[in-house]
Amino acid sequence: MKKWLVKSIDKQISNRLMLETKLPAVICDLLVSRGIQTSAMAQEYFNGDTLSDPFLIKDMDKAVEAIDEAIQNEEKITVYGDYDCDGVTATVMLYSYLDALGADVDWYIPSRDEGYGLSCDSVRKLADRGTSLIITVDNGVSAVEEAKLIYELGMKLVVTDHHQPPEELPQAEAVVDPHRQDDFSSYKHLAGCAVALKLIMAMEQDIDGMLEQYADLAAIGTIGDVVPLTGENRIIVRRGLSEMQYSENEGLLSLISAAGLDPEDMTSTGIAFGLCPRINAAGRYGSPDVAAQLLLAQNRKTADMLATQLCDLNTSRKTTENDILEKAIASLQENPRIFNERVLIVCGEGWNRGIIGIVSARLLELYEKPCIVIGIEGNEARGSARSVEGFSIYSALESCSELLTKFGGHVKAAGFSIKKEFIEEFRQRMYIYAAEKFPSMPAMTIEADIEPDAEHISISEIENLQYMQPFGEQNTAPLFLMKECVITSSRPLKDGKYTSFTAEYKGKQLKFLCFTLSYDKFAYFIGDKVDVLANLEVNEYNNTKNVSVRVKDIRLSDFSQDKYLAAKNIYEKILRGEKVDKKLYDRIVPTPQNMKIPFDIIRKTNDINSAVQMALSKGVNYCLFMMCLHIFSEFGYLELDRVNGRMNFIKGDKKIAPEQSAVVKKIKKSCTD
Repeated sequence: MKKWLVKSIDKQISNRLMLETKLPAVICDLLVSRGIQTSAMAQEYFNGDTLSDPFLIKDMDKAVEAIDEAIQNEEKITVYGDYDCDGVTATVMLYSYLDALGADVDWYIPSRDEGYGLSCDSVRKLADRGTSLIITVDNGVSAVEEAKLIYELGMKLVVTDHHQPPEELPQAEAVVDPHRQDDFSSYKHLAGCAVALKLIMAMEQDIDGMLEQYADLAAIGTIGDVVPLTGENRIIVRRGLSEMQYSENEGLLSLISAAGLDPEDMTSTGIAFGLCPRINAAGRYGSPDVAAQLLLAQNRKTADMLATQLCDLNTSRKTTENDILEKAIASLQENPRIFNERVLIVCGEGWNRGIIGIVSARLLELYEKPCIVIGIEGNEARGSARSVEGFSIYSALESCSELLTKFGGHVKAAGFSIKKEFIEEFRQRMYIYAAEKFPSMPAMTIEADIEPDAEHISISEIENLQYMQPFGEQNTAPLFLMKECVITSSRPLKDGKYTSFTAEYKGKQLKFLCFTLSYDKFAYFIGDKVDVLANLEVNEYNNTKNVSVRVKDIRLSDFSQDKYLAAKNIYEKILRGEKVDKKLYDRIVPTPQNMKIPFDIIRKTNDINSAVQMALSKGVNYCLFMMCLHIFSEFGYLELDRVNGRMNFIKGDKKIAPEQSAVVKKIKKSCTD
C-alpha cells in the first residue's frame, strides 16, 4: 500500500486567484496546488502559445552556420538519432526539413543491440558511406571519445541533445543542449525532439511556421520522453494535438488509425498509451528503422503496411513483457529471501534487453520497492532499474560502479551493463548499500491535489477540468482525495476483472469505477466507510451525462498509514534476520489470545491487502497480523502467497502452538540483544 500525500493549498491565494480570473473555485485550487498563483501565470498556463527565441540556446548560431555551410558545399549530412520515441520523431523531423531544403542528407538510428548514442563502429560506418557532417538528435552530449574519432576520420559533428552533459563536452562545431552550464535559455526541460525543432526554427528563422509544420511529431516525442508538460513543452504538445487533425503525414495518420484513435479528438493520454508504445516497440523488439520509415512514408499503402508492422511488434512486445514478468514473479516465489530484501533483484537468461525496463517498472508498481531486472546474454548482461522517491537508484549503482561495464540514468530510473560473473556480487553489494543507507526504506507515495467539496463534483465543474489538458508529467490529471465515502452497493465488471460500486460522499451519491481492482479482491461491504484517491470524469450514455469517479487507490477510512508503514518495516527486518527493538516483542509475537481476530479475518477474504486493512481497523498491527499468517501457514491452515498477495484458508483440526513455530523463534532472535 502506497503512502498517501495531499498537497497543501493556501486558500487565500486560491480565493484571490478566483476573484482575479473568474475561474471556478476547484480550478483555482488545482492551479495553486501546481504552483500557479497569479492571474498572469494562469493566463500563460491556459493560453500561452509563444516559444522563446531558439538562438537563446548556447551554440545554436554555430549549429546553423555549420549546417548551412555543409548544405552550400553539397556535403553529405547524416542525422543520427536514438531508438526511442523521442529520438525517432527528432530524426524524422530534422531529416525531413533538411531533405526539403535540397540537402544531401540521410539518417541513421542505431539498434538497441548497438547501444544508445554514438559508437565508434557506427561512426566508421558513416565515414565509409561518405558522410561529412553528423548531426545528433536526442544523444551525443556524452560522446567524447566518439567525437574525437569523427574528427580523426575527417568528418564534423553538431550535437543536439537534452540530457545532462558531462564536465568535458565532446569536440564539435556546436553542442546545443539547454542543460549546459553556460546555457542561459529560459526553458530547460525540452525533449530531444523539441531541441531538434528549435534547430529547425533557427535555420528557417520562423518559429510559428515551423511549430505548425512539426508540432504533431514534436508532441509525440515530448509525451513519449515523459518530460514535464509545463512551459514550452505544454505549448508544443497543445499545438501538436490541435494540428494532428490536419496532419499531412501519411505514416502518422495510418498509425493513429491502427491504434484505434481519432485524429480529431487526440489527447496526451491517447498518444502516451496508443502511439508511443507502438513507436517504441520498433526499437525495443525490432528495428527502430521501421518506425522512422513509417513517419517518412509518402503514400498511404506503404504507411498502412508499416503501421500494421508496428502494431504486430507491439503485440509481440506485450507477449514478451508478460512472459518475463511471469518468470520474474516466479523467481520471487521460489526464493522468498530475495523477495524480503529492500531492493528486488531478479535476473534471467535471454530476457530481452529492450523489454526489461518495462518489466522493472511493473514490478515497482506491484511491490512498491526499488526493482532491478537483469537480462543475461552469454557472458554479458544488461540491467534496468526503477526506484521510489527518496532512494536514488543511480547513487546505488554508483556505489558499486567498479563491477559494472557502464551505467547511467537518474534518481528513479537507470540502466547498466555487467559481466555475468559479477551479478551475484552486485546483488550482495546492492543489499549492503540499501541496508547501510536506509535502515527504513522510503515508502512509495501517491499525491492528491485537493479534497473536493460536494458542490465541486458537478457535471459543469468536472467538464471544466478539460481546460487543464494536456495532462502528463508534472501536469497530471487532477487527483482528488475523497474521505469517508459510505458504500451503498457493489458489482463486478467484465466478468469480475474490474469493480464498480456506488457510495455516498458528503451527501452525494456517486458511481465509482475500479479498473485496477478485480471484484474478488474488493473486500468492502455495504456500510463500510472508505477513503478514495480518484480522477473525476463526465461520461455520457443515451444522451445523459453523469459524473463518474475513476479510483486510483482505496482503503478503509480509519486506516493509519504511519502505523502501518512502521510495522511493515519491522516485519520485513525480522524476515531478513535483522535486529529490532526488544521492547516490541510483546506487541508483535503471536499468542493464542491475539491470533483470534486474524484467524477470523483469513476466512473472510483471499486478498492479503484487504485482510491487512480489516486487521488494522480492528486494532491488530500489521507486523503481528503477518506473523500470524506465517504461523497459520506453518500449521497447515493457510496457503500463503505473499508475492501475488493471495492466501487460501484451509480447514483443519491441528492444534496451533505459536510458541513452537519457526516464526516466533525468528522474532525472539531479532529481539535479542
